[in-house]
Amino acid sequence: MPSQANKKPNYIGLVPAGGAGQRFGGPVPKQYASLGAARVIEHSVQALLADERVARVYVVVSENDELAEVLFEGKPQVKILKLAGKERVNTVLNALNHLIENMLINDTDWVLVHDAARPGLALDDLTRLIDVASEHVAGGLLALQMPDTLKKAETTEEGEVISRTTVSREGIWAAQTPQMFRAQALSLALTECLYKGMAVTDEASAIEAMGISPLLIEGRLENMKITRPNDLSLVARLMGIGITVPGARNE
Repeated sequence: MPSQANKKPNYIGLVPAGGAGQRFGGPVPKQYASLGAARVIEHSVQALLADERVARVYVVVSENDELAEVLFEGKPQVKILKLAGKERVNTVLNALNHLIENMLINDTDWVLVHDAARPGLALDDLTRLIDVASEHVAGGLLALQMPDTLKKAETTEEGEVISRTTVSREGIWAAQTPQMFRAQALSLALTECLYKGMAVTDEASAIEAMGISPLLIEGRLENMKITRPNDLSLVARLMGIGITVPGARNE
């Protein structure tokens, strides 16, 4: 039997889905909003499984979540973990540690962390991420180069702008997901950041805090994250899905 060091690594999807989606403001969290014939999270999970190298996807939800298991019943490649923490970073770390400690994944397996509310991930982008990031010591993530001039504004509580600064877009990228890193490396990086009280905005920021630079692999707009109600109708149009979103402008 080959040792873990010589064993070919697996590719495992990890979808943190414990958030309440307060900015979305709908009757259900954004990951459970309807998008065509399925829920947003179903599209996001299926997008990860579209590349046959992704052996399994773990969806991480809160303890009181009763919908995820219903949605993915009968899908053996999808496993539900009720391990969501207070913040996304806690959710991802809880899941990673559980999987490593229970030998469900190896330290050197690649983990693709993907937002539950990014249903528009294209197969060719996922394939390119796996192909390219697998050859890099640190892994990598999908990202978009910013095409627009950026403005940084400070406002009062009433929303009045009191100062505004133009920010150069040169070298500015918007991070997307999946973000793909080795399981043990990501677990250690997240643990270290939490111990030091550092802000972890995404998995790549934790890896970068360790002095490691992951690859940025250009993605596309269709892979945008759903945050507000109007985002749902925009993503639907980008994906070619017809929907009606209550309270949103459906054009």
